[in-house]
Amino acid sequence: MTTGSGTLPPGFSTTHGGWVASMPVAVVVVLVAIALAVVAVLVRRRARRRGGRARSPWLLWPAAVLALVVGVAVGVNAWAGYLPDVMAVRTWLAGQGIGTSPLTAAATREGSTTSGAVQRVAVDAPAGLGVQDDPMWVYTPPGYDPDHARYPVVYLMHGSPGTPADWFAGGDAAATLDALIDAGSIQPVLVVAPDLDGTHSTDTECLDSTTGGPQVETYLLDVVVPYVDAHYATVADRSGRAVGGMSSGGFCAVDLGLHHQDVFSAIAAIEPYTEPGDGGRAMLATQAEFDRHDAAHYLPGLEFAHPMHVFVDIPGAARDTISGRESAALVRMLEDAGQDVHVRTEPGQGHTWTTARLALPYALVDLVPDLAPGPATTAGAARSASPP
Repeated sequence: MTTGSGTLPPGFSTTHGGWVASMPVAVVVVLVAIALAVVAVLVRRRARRRGGRARSPWLLWPAAVLALVVGVAVGVNAWAGYLPDVMAVRTWLAGQGIGTSPLTAAATREGSTTSGAVQRVAVDAPAGLGVQDDPMWVYTPPGYDPDHARYPVVYLMHGSPGTPADWFAGGDAAATLDALIDAGSIQPVLVVAPDLDGTHSTDTECLDSTTGGPQVETYLLDVVVPYVDAHYATVADRSGRAVGGMSSGGFCAVDLGLHHQDVFSAIAAIEPYTEPGDGGRAMLATQAEFDRHDAAHYLPGLEFAHPMHVFVDIPGAARDTISGRESAALVRMLEDAGQDVHVRTEPGQGHTWTTARLALPYALVDLVPDLAPGPATTAGAARSASPP
């Protein structure tokens, strides 16, 4: 086991100061809500003592309730770190089909030398797979040049509940990638965040259901990966692909990466689980099928056709939780299997998007330099850069 995971460039920071994720702001807004409620009560009592009828409380009560809701929402968001600033909120809303993300308008699709481009890309999947039709999110790096280069790809899996936008909202992936590429800490790389939800389920664990549910594993391997290789200038083999994720997406990354070593060469498991939990039990019909995706059952006897580079990030304040214990167990099992495991602990952090956001740059610095760089190509030889 290697402790730590590389060095970030000087001045790099994932700190956000947005009011939407500020606990002090949450406290102030809740206090305002309480004050409004108190004023409403006092005004009403005063009106009753005078035998009159006061209308102002009926205006104050809705304001108090609204302030309370906003304060609680900001407080919960401050704890979870899901939407660190207003840009993240707008990005998340764009993922729900509401408005446009600032990220998608920040750079042209290719050729920018200052920032990468982010695009929502619709991918048609066979109806029989039972997956959502939400677009995946694709990041192409600054200076993306499909006519003269190929690029490795990192696939990032969201948690549950979650959406493909999460890694670009809560995870701040675009800004992180831009900064690391600009500093020369990683080579230019594509990042793809697919949708993992089924049409009638949101906790699929990236599995192929045997209970009539969605076929998410097949969708990712037979639809998403081939689509990306066909429409982007990629290194189209395992040496140029990594898979990562947080929480249940971390489970997905581990499960997909270890079971499909011919597709992926590296794994980033951020606050992962080692078994598919309740979502897996709903997706799978038998205990034997469940065990096939429980690392404690399959990993000790797993054959490694290729060495796997695995980065595991564990939230320091969650070591005694299910996720923390399973993350530590995963590290031990991979070490026992002779694999290259790099471990980082996020001090004082819990099982939240704050941990994922803090971990992402370390995961990228750890894994991306080992992905195969794409060879130079002649004009027209690379795949199309634009979806049809």
